[in-house]
Amino acid sequence: MERPGSAQSPHNSVDTPTSVSPATVIDVAISEFARCGFADARLDAIARDSGMSKRMIHYHFGDKRGLYVQSVLRAIQLMHPPEEELQLDSGVPVEGVRKLLDVLYRQFTGNPDAIKLLVLENVINETTPEEFVSLRDGSTMTFHLDRLLLLGQDSGAFRPGISSFDVYTLMTSIIFNREIGHSLTRKLFGVDLHDEQNTEGLHHLLVDTVLAFLTSNIPSSGQPSYLTRQAASEDSAEPADALYSEGSSLRGGLFLDE
Repeated sequence: MERPGSAQSPHNSVDTPTSVSPATVIDVAISEFARCGFADARLDAIARDSGMSKRMIHYHFGDKRGLYVQSVLRAIQLMHPPEEELQLDSGVPVEGVRKLLDVLYRQFTGNPDAIKLLVLENVINETTPEEFVSLRDGSTMTFHLDRLLLLGQDSGAFRPGISSFDVYTLMTSIIFNREIGHSLTRKLFGVDLHDEQNTEGLHHLLVDTVLAFLTSNIPSSGQPSYLTRQAASEDSAEPADALYSEGSSLRGGLFLDE
């Protein structure tokens, strides 16, 4: 059956470079890979749903794996809100973190297929570290969170020994479970994590959990972070745990306007 307004099917059409954008194909591929997995996803289905022929998909992405890698990278980018939404302009650490979590929760829950694809990639591990170089240390989201954490730690509002990656890990554990645990949670406990009431309830759970974690009276371990990253190369950005040391460039340079 032909598409409305189309003289021929996508498979038989003569593609032009501007007929369907690669970005459109990636968006369709994210849903296909999230639903079927890497092995069972079919380029035929992606071509049909995107309107770009398999020939042009091969032209832009090389093969199915090339399209998969680009889909994973795009899924990661979809977890990051636009920069303008991160300009929270809050000098109160608790309120700033609350607003940032609100923005991130909306961004994550608004892209469920991207989350499913990232969960799948964590299981099958199809990509390599080298394919993520373009995204490494480039998140303005963690920069803004680092800023709020340092402000809160310096003012005494937040306890020391917590980094942005600690908070990010806690946050994603809760939000990703909305997709990972949705089916079994509904079957075992009768709780639909996707309905409106529980989506809002999970939002409150996230905010309260993170703020309680940051403001509790648990004694500090003396370490700058619960979690540590692998040793960074000489030309990489400053390691996360170094950001919280007294001589950190971030600590010395972020609050000149405070």
